[in-house]
Amino acid sequence: MTGCRSELSRILATTEVDVPSSPEQFKQLVCLLGAGGLGALLLKSHYDDARKSQAEKDDPASVGWLCDLIGEILEEWEPCGYEDEDQYTEALYNYLNFELDKIELEHDVSIQLWPDTEHGRPDILINDQLVLELKVNPNKAERDRLIGQCGGYSREWVTWAIIIDLPAHESKELERLLAATGLNYIEVITFA
Repeated sequence: MTGCRSELSRILATTEVDVPSSPEQFKQLVCLLGAGGLGALLLKSHYDDARKSQAEKDDPASVGWLCDLIGEILEEWEPCGYEDEDQYTEALYNYLNFELDKIELEHDVSIQLWPDTEHGRPDILINDQLVLELKVNPNKAERDRLIGQCGGYSREWVTWAIIIDLPAHESKELERLLAATGLNYIEVITFA
């Protein structure tokens, strides 16, 4: 995916028209835009081996498959107006289990809600490979705590921050802060 992305960037930089002018350029555009949905897009920033989680190092194919699967399921999630963060987390946990039960899978998927681990207590741990840490309209102190939590989890697992009801400018600021602290591989997924 990374090679495809860089090749598309080269093509777009050297092409003067808005649409691909050759079948090869069109194929490369499709490669970038259509390869694997949200999960692939979220996982692509994990290209640096030194920053990969232990789960990615141990079984990259399985982690890639899982991220694609969960990414596609998350694309359809519509969180409702729950009262607090715990209710949103439980709703996401139930939604993931419900959606996974509808799919005939080639591998088992195990989802744990608030598991106690040696690396902390993530909100949702999937297949001991992917952590979803959820926050609802976090203030600055909660965003700072989120960065610490996700930084710790990301050594062991691919880590996604699921953010609900955060204004767009504050979400961008969170992404900038993650990048400034070297944690740009922690994906921020926002829901209004």
